Amino acid sequence: MRLPLRWLREFLEIAASPTEIADRLTMAGLEVEAIENHAPAFAGVVVARVLTVERHPNADRLSLCEVDAGPIGRFRVVCGAPNVRAGMVSAYAQVGARLKAAGHGAVEQAGGFAPQLEAAVIRGVRSEGMLCSERELGLSAEHAGILDLSNGSEPGTDLAEYLQLADTVLDVTVMPNRGDCMSIFGLARELAALFGVRVRTLSRRRAAKARDGVGHLSIAVDIRDPDLCPRYAALAMERVRIGPSPLWLQRRLELCGMRAVNNVVDATNYVMLELGQPLHAFDLRRLAGPKIVVRRAGNDREMVTLDGIARTLVADDLLICDAERPVALAGVMGGQNSEVGETTDAVLLESAYFDPVAIARTSRRLGLRSEASARFERGIDRAVQVTALWRVAELIRKYAGGRLCGQVTDVDAKPAEPRTITLDVGRMEGLLGVRVPLPEVRRRLRAIGAQVASAPGNRLYVTVPSFRGDLSEMADLAEEVARLKGLAEVPATLPPGAGRVAVEREWQRSFRCASRDLMLGCGLTEVRTISLTAAAENERFGGLDRAAPVRLQNPLSAELGEMRRSLLGGLLQALRFNLNREASAFHAFEIGRVYGLVGDAALEAERLAALTYGDYVLGRIGAPPVRADFFTLKGIVERYFEGLGLDAAVRFEPLTANEVPYLHPGKAARIVLDGRSAGVIGELHPAEARRLELAYACALCEVDLSVLMTYESSPRRAIEPPPRFPSVGRDLALVVDRGLPADQVVRAVVEAGPAWLERVELFDVYEGEPMAVGKKSVGLACRYRARDRTLTDAEVNRAHEELIARVTTRLGAELRA
Repeated sequence: MRLPLRWLREFLEIAASPTEIADRLTMAGLEVEAIENHAPAFAGVVVARVLTVERHPNADRLSLCEVDAGPIGRFRVVCGAPNVRAGMVSAYAQVGARLKAAGHGAVEQAGGFAPQLEAAVIRGVRSEGMLCSERELGLSAEHAGILDLSNGSEPGTDLAEYLQLADTVLDVTVMPNRGDCMSIFGLARELAALFGVRVRTLSRRRAAKARDGVGHLSIAVDIRDPDLCPRYAALAMERVRIGPSPLWLQRRLELCGMRAVNNVVDATNYVMLELGQPLHAFDLRRLAGPKIVVRRAGNDREMVTLDGIARTLVADDLLICDAERPVALAGVMGGQNSEVGETTDAVLLESAYFDPVAIARTSRRLGLRSEASARFERGIDRAVQVTALWRVAELIRKYAGGRLCGQVTDVDAKPAEPRTITLDVGRMEGLLGVRVPLPEVRRRLRAIGAQVASAPGNRLYVTVPSFRGDLSEMADLAEEVARLKGLAEVPATLPPGAGRVAVEREWQRSFRCASRDLMLGCGLTEVRTISLTAAAENERFGGLDRAAPVRLQNPLSAELGEMRRSLLGGLLQALRFNLNREASAFHAFEIGRVYGLVGDAALEAERLAALTYGDYVLGRIGAPPVRADFFTLKGIVERYFEGLGLDAAVRFEPLTANEVPYLHPGKAARIVLDGRSAGVIGELHPAEARRLELAYACALCEVDLSVLMTYESSPRRAIEPPPRFPSVGRDLALVVDRGLPADQVVRAVVEAGPAWLERVELFDVYEGEPMAVGKKSVGLACRYRARDRTLTDAEVNRAHEELIARVTTRLGAELRA
């Protein structure tokens, strides 16, 4: 919002400098981005009336004019402008004036090139000054004739002062919730509260409700969708003469970043800038009857706006219609079929309140931003519609000759209820961290236009003004109390009673470091991925809890619309990113948080995920490298649990078909810790591998760290010296049912073995001839060692035979020949 200070001072008297005003606005939350100083490009030019126009005795195209410059005197001027006429009010540059472009009699001054006007003899006749065009004054490039000030001031008035060319403009950034500051009066009201001065009320700016020429034309208004348009006011005027606006008004529009169109459109824009209420003028003759219908678009699918573009509509767009067709896109832009033009002689003025969300939705969908939509989106005052109508009617009557031809039609289909907030002064002080005396709280709230009444228990009843739609709760009022004095009043200390932070235990602090070190030691690289993901990705990788997704209300994009439920989607995206850059292998892990909803409760849990793809171990000279697969990652996970001292408690149980859809149905398992599910591991499902265009198997796992962290006192493996006595090895091959997991066979052997059994390792699983159908062979290497002596072969053989007997009985297995 651009704020010309000359315009501002029509509403309040303030002695502060532009810099002081900018500082106070910025500290109050309305940042001033720039201070612009505007100065006229001339000096010594006044308003003058042309008394007589005679033909120049020695030139056909020149005129000899007598001009009246008021107290300065009367002068004879030679003028070549074709539009000069007696009775005309124009700009007179007296002798000694300085102009943007040199005219006759201009001489160069020492030390600069600013022309100074002198009296000159033109074709034998002395000219005392000159009548000026807009180009000579630096106002525009127009040079076809002299400046016409038909609605000008008294002769002798300084032209720069009349046109208000010398001004300072503040460029103010208005936050989306402060629609009340999108006007000159709104910023004046804000500054009055900040500086403790009085602002001239709107009643003094309201047009006198003259009844001269008031006809009996009645405008019918039918609001069919009051949820989108609760209030609509209309006023008709006739005998309007379309023409240019006064230059001072055009100047004010220009300083605020708007261009002048004609005296009617300029009047609506002027009042919008002044009061913050967008208005629109329809050509009354082009409407189908004196009737306005406010409704949703429904089946209407297109209309042409003022810029000549056919806009595609949706059913929920709000339209302003006459008795037959749409004539405006409500709150955004008028229609070309009711545009005010050169032939317009009667207008219908609109002043309404539209739902901010509806206007913002339509404006953004169409990519059509206007000064009106910018104000409606932020929310305007519900009580200023009729006041703005009278104000614009005053300007049209004064500068376009319009006369009222009916009364104001004001339909308030959904009146706004007063909003009263209970302010607990004690809680407010807790929010601010500073004590503000109760009388001062009252004063500051009344300064913003609120009504304040006492309430029991050190509380206040605060009725907020209609123009402050952003004030809805106690915290808003607390912010206002602090803001008006300046946030520097609030001490830079923590408020008393600060919440306690949960203390993390030593095991929890060291657990993440241990997890990270173990994964790095296994050759994996740590990555960090974004915690936002697409809905489709979240559905594909549902996480260990299968919780409902947490959706963002205002996502940056559809690809970042939900909080992630699993770390695996981010790891796979990182894999694809690296493969696209010609990487041949990728082995990575991530420790991070996942999010979800379980019923009404929010879930936030910590996970560890790992992925391995491509060559994992270099082969021997002349041999191919070892490519990662399910068993590679299983070995990494086993080493991870071993490093944490939890290897004795961990199990791998096969998953049922489609239990985890993104994993290979035959190469996937659940990680179980002491009977509790702690994660999943497996190769990526072939369909997913094809989708990602992967050439090799991709193994991945996800572990619930919250389960692991419950083992606060988990045993750490002690470092032992090398054994003093040698070990003795024996192999064992058992024929078992094909469906029996090899892991269960290994554990059965460990549990059945003697104290000398140090280690059991799986080295072979075989199916096929000569195995019977439904059977398989599991090959195990058993290692025996005693701590106090060297075992004899006889002792080992006897122990091994006892082990075979116990295991075959327990598993119903046979010893393979």
